[in-house]
Amino acid sequence: MNNYIFQRLLRTYRSKGLKGLSSSIFNYLGRKLNPKHVGEFPFKYLFLKKRRLIKKFGEKYLDKLDDKNIIPFGNYPLKSNNINSDSIIYTFGIGTSLHFEEKLSQAFQCKVFCYDPTDCAVVFMRDRDYDKKLINFFEYGIWINDEKVKFYSQNIDAKNPGGSITNLFNNSEFKLFQCHKLSSLMKMNNHDKIDILKMDIEGAAFDVLHNILDEKILPNQIAVEFEFSEMKFDEFDEDDFNIWAKKLKDLILKFRLNDYKCYNLPRYSHFPYSTTEVLFVKKSS
Repeated sequence: MNNYIFQRLLRTYRSKGLKGLSSSIFNYLGRKLNPKHVGEFPFKYLFLKKRRLIKKFGEKYLDKLDDKNIIPFGNYPLKSNNINSDSIIYTFGIGTSLHFEEKLSQAFQCKVFCYDPTDCAVVFMRDRDYDKKLINFFEYGIWINDEKVKFYSQNIDAKNPGGSITNLFNNSEFKLFQCHKLSSLMKMNNHDKIDILKMDIEGAAFDVLHNILDEKILPNQIAVEFEFSEMKFDEFDEDDFNIWAKKLKDLILKFRLNDYKCYNLPRYSHFPYSTTEVLFVKKSS
């Protein structure tokens, strides 16, 4: 057991007692071992080459969690002790889940600016009851220019598909949606800084993050998902994976040069190690 896990367990015991600690451990094991949470047979990732390579990459090139103040808020962990009601939070890629945004806004009574232009997100947000005083939703995407961009379809729902700028799902169908640079969106909202940035943007994170760093926008925390391939049955080209891994290594180095810790967030539920999830934390934050 590493020190981070021990400190988290100790913190839970002190705040919730033995009963609360036992419940937390039981819930954790349930998420990791229950096929309903995992989405497949538990530990299937051990037998899939792509997942093993993703797991190995995270262990080799990313930092292990070492701060007990990094705790989960819905889908993503964040360093909680530097978040408050005045924190400025931007999230990109809602899809059909508002779990992270709601947990975070409720915990700190802070406003969250959410962006997603795809049909599945627009319909989901239209039909969902949420706190509109804290959660602000906009039908824009994020990109490296202010322009309309092709979003290739992800057929979550035939009537209301999601989308990927990089065509992660290998689909010929697309729609054009308005996108903006992060700096442009910040100007629209009269923000000169961001405390927390979350992105689940289906393959586009590489280009967007390079643009953000080049424009010297340095949020205190960035939670981001890096997708390699959505091909089923472990179908992938290892040369393509090595190119993807090189791009991610170079980006991680760029963040380190900008004074960030780069934490590996190994996914234990919902198809473990199917993507690489990273929490970048500014050391001076």
